[in-house]
Amino acid sequence: MQRKLSQRAELEPSHQFGDLYSLLCNIEWLREAHRHVNTNAGRETPGIDGVAMRHFNENLEENLGQLREVLKAEVFEPMPVRRVYIPKANGKRRPLGIPSIADRIVQEALRMTLEPIWEADFSLHSDGFRPNRSTYDTISYIGARLTGISGKGYQWVIEGDITSYFDAIPHKKLMKAVKQRIADGKIRNLVWKFLRAGVLEKGELKETLTGTPQGGIISPLLANIYLQKLDRYMESEYLHLSTNARHRRRIQGKGNFLYVRYADDFIVLCNGMKAEALAMKEELSIVLDQMGLKLSEAKTKVTHRTEGFTFLGYKIIREVGQSGKMVPKVLIPDSAVKRFRHKIREMLAPPQMDDSANAKIVALHRVIQGWCQYYRVTSSPMRTFRKAKDEVFLGMAHWLGRKFQISMPVVMHRFREGSTFRTKRRTLVLPTDIKTQKLRVRSWHNPYTATERITRELPFKYEEFWNGNETRHGWIDLRDEVILLKGTTCSMCGTTLHPSEAEIDHIVPRKKFKDVRAADHMDNQQVLCTLCHRAKTKKDQEVLSRMR
Repeated sequence: MQRKLSQRAELEPSHQFGDLYSLLCNIEWLREAHRHVNTNAGRETPGIDGVAMRHFNENLEENLGQLREVLKAEVFEPMPVRRVYIPKANGKRRPLGIPSIADRIVQEALRMTLEPIWEADFSLHSDGFRPNRSTYDTISYIGARLTGISGKGYQWVIEGDITSYFDAIPHKKLMKAVKQRIADGKIRNLVWKFLRAGVLEKGELKETLTGTPQGGIISPLLANIYLQKLDRYMESEYLHLSTNARHRRRIQGKGNFLYVRYADDFIVLCNGMKAEALAMKEELSIVLDQMGLKLSEAKTKVTHRTEGFTFLGYKIIREVGQSGKMVPKVLIPDSAVKRFRHKIREMLAPPQMDDSANAKIVALHRVIQGWCQYYRVTSSPMRTFRKAKDEVFLGMAHWLGRKFQISMPVVMHRFREGSTFRTKRRTLVLPTDIKTQKLRVRSWHNPYTATERITRELPFKYEEFWNGNETRHGWIDLRDEVILLKGTTCSMCGTTLHPSEAEIDHIVPRKKFKDVRAADHMDNQQVLCTLCHRAKTKKDQEVLSRMR
């Protein structure tokens, strides 16, 4: 169905789609939406109703059926989002709106319906929050276009930033943009309800008269739909000029421009004089004003390519290369290295000693792999990775020594394996284990009309990485020990499980023990599948409630 929608959108650029709402009322469509939401990292974070995904899954078919009936009756009402704040790299805090589980599923069902249509329309110069596109594409585009002999290439860089974009999008203008493609009033009405659902912050309900709260599944798509107007302006005025037209501009002493956007951040390259780049900055400010948005004067800079600039966490500069010629380079900024080192030290600090060794290795692996994969396409990244490896290796050695109260020689004898450390089940991945990759410009086509698998970029944010802290200290070490000794076969139904699917259960519930440490004895542990674990937990809770 998504392929059909996208194919028609490609064939008929002015077609307005009707009767889309029936897709949202299709139980298979909702099941697929639930599957997507159920695999998200924040699935256990509840909205204002306190319901986490594990609660919703306890009566999954019943809950999906009720959601379908409410949608069919056209009485679905989104709840206000729960607002939380997460820290940013500059010390400020970014607002995040957390919808309820039911709202997330409906938003995902909406995204599944609308995204294939707009993927046929979106600009090749837009990379953020789109299937099979990423920061990699943005950076490779910029790097490839900063070449050229001095004076002939694109020398001036406009670093565009829109002030509080996600909070400032005008709802009525956004809905006008949605209406250009969607004739189905029920779909538009649902989008409007999500925009106006409100925000609950510190117990106070606030109206949302502008913006799409960050954290909502459909927010990035709506944000791209609205900024499509900026993309089209740049394409019609500057990007779609013929080679002859570009040549004539240069003969007339005028510069040409290139443009690429990632979400609300964009770059404009200019091969004319600095005055033209400054004039383009003012022109962009006027275009955004007409859209009800504001270009950030503080963050929007005009920079020469030899000075270098930082975009999407990369430092991009044109300087002398190994051949002695001027070449563009994509580098890891010093600030990124500093933040990585700070994160590793935070995770391996003395207060973290109660965590399982296996939990710490898993957490470190996620941070190291995420950071190194993000920066593996830079110029000579292995030099930086080797320094980062020393930081991780020494930090882990001291953490193991403090945790088990053993000397460095004993740490090396007990845990070292080659150039890294390992427990019985897990090996610590070091930065130098991540393969580097050459930065190349990729060709792109609509993933919904192609046969390729759809993938999505996971943004790299330090604040979203787990530090290895456990609700119950030592639990992951205990879990691994149980699986090692008792295997991965469910004790109740006999199903053979993958280690990641195995759930560890206390045969006698922990609440029956005066000393909870005794409950964790190996004789009181068993391996269960998810269904058997839920059934036994429910039975245990009923028994414990009768005892009270």
